[in-house]
Amino acid sequence: MEGLEEISFEIISHSGQAKSEIMEAVNYSKSDSKDPQPLLKAAKEELKKAQNLHLKVLADFAKTGDSQIDPLYMHAEDQMITAESFLDFATELIETNQALVKLQKELAKK
Repeated sequence: MEGLEEISFEIISHSGQAKSEIMEAVNYSKSDSKDPQPLLKAAKEELKKAQNLHLKVLADFAKTGDSQIDPLYMHAEDQMITAESFLDFATELIETNQALVKLQKELAKK
């Protein structure tokens, strides 16, 4: 497949950016000074870009049947899947962190 290396690097880039946005969102959730939701939205947009590139590779394979086992592409898929899982976990963690911050504030008032 022509351009597989470039696509792999793009998937890695978008997945890495998503993970960075997610980590920052988790940090924001530890206090109520900053809203983590815009960062989660940005991470989802980055992942969508990575997923669309991944689907392009799969569609090209379906058209041509040309299969290359490319370690770089395998790494790109791994990065994307890890970021997707990280997003799911972080979303739950953010909810827990926000509930904890709320409880801490309530306890501090007493």
